[in-house]
Amino acid sequence: MRTAFLRLCVLLLPLFMSAVARAEPGVGGGSIQIGQSVVLSGPLAENGVNYTNGIKLHLDQINARGGVHGRKISLTTLDDAYDPKRAVQNTQKLIDEDKVFALFGYAGTGAAMAVLPLVEKAQIPFIAPYSGADVLRQPNHWLFHVRASYGDEMLKMVEQLVTVGVKDIAVTYQDDNFGKAGLKSAEEVLARFKLKAVATAPIDTTSFDGKKPAEAIAKAKPGAIIMATAGKASVAFIREYLKTGQRPQFFGLSVVSATQLRKELGADAAGMGIAQVVPSPWSSKYAVVRQYREALAKAGQQEPHHAGLEGYIAAKVLVEGLKRAGKDLTRERLITAMESMRNMDLGDFVIDYSPQKHAGSGYVDLSIILRSGQFAQ
Repeated sequence: MRTAFLRLCVLLLPLFMSAVARAEPGVGGGSIQIGQSVVLSGPLAENGVNYTNGIKLHLDQINARGGVHGRKISLTTLDDAYDPKRAVQNTQKLIDEDKVFALFGYAGTGAAMAVLPLVEKAQIPFIAPYSGADVLRQPNHWLFHVRASYGDEMLKMVEQLVTVGVKDIAVTYQDDNFGKAGLKSAEEVLARFKLKAVATAPIDTTSFDGKKPAEAIAKAKPGAIIMATAGKASVAFIREYLKTGQRPQFFGLSVVSATQLRKELGADAAGMGIAQVVPSPWSSKYAVVRQYREALAKAGQQEPHHAGLEGYIAAKVLVEGLKRAGKDLTRERLITAMESMRNMDLGDFVIDYSPQKHAGSGYVDLSIILRSGQFAQ
């Protein structure tokens, strides 16, 4: 009997070794390892923190139900403080040491651009970066967007301004990859309306000095200013611009950090327009918002946030992809599964991928900050 058992082991050993060789990084019998590098500290942390909270809110729900095909989703989150170099270091660690199956939920154009070479080298899925930069929208087998692009957001803002007769539009932007991408999108959209920015000015992301760009743009006396800024840069610019005595229509991208604006500017934030790439997190009209609000309440959290809702939606996309990829999970099967999501309704919010299209949503709406501090669509 012992001899027969040993012979069986010898016969099965090549099959066992082959299975081990084929085992996908980050996929175990009871877990799927996912890696995230995101801004959780520093003056630009608001969106990264809330985006991550929304992601974890849904993943916790899924794990409480047993996970996907019997595997819990384990998210390893590393803080990069909005520094692309740290994002690269974090990503190298996630791939080489933590052996994650996929990268997910990064924040920032600079970080996303910096890690793309690592993504392509490792042939690892890179899903739902918190960036609308059009430069990231070039065809890429491994990269999937959930949110609309900055070009989509700029188009909505410029359309609104032109409709109400405002054509003298200026642009201020962070002097980094994100801001420059926003400026490029604004210039391209303005050109579609046969317009050119009456003034542009960068904001240094080291000093966050809003005075210089404010004074430079004020000379043109624009009727509206589009801001490709986030966090402290947004606050610093508006605060300094209002000292010039002018009160143009301020418009910000979805990443402008509206909650921080309300907290730090108070009544001075009233009237600011913001492009949003998800529905209002206070609305009961959308099923996905109701799901998000219910999850918040169950987790003992009360304050909804646009970035939090976006993270919740992004996590739903990831989970759907893992479900469709099946129990025999590989990175290529996840890619194929993601590409099969044609006009998928996540709860009155549609995601549409294909082998040729990895940009999931084109949803853009405009909101305005009221004097009460609330948002109106």
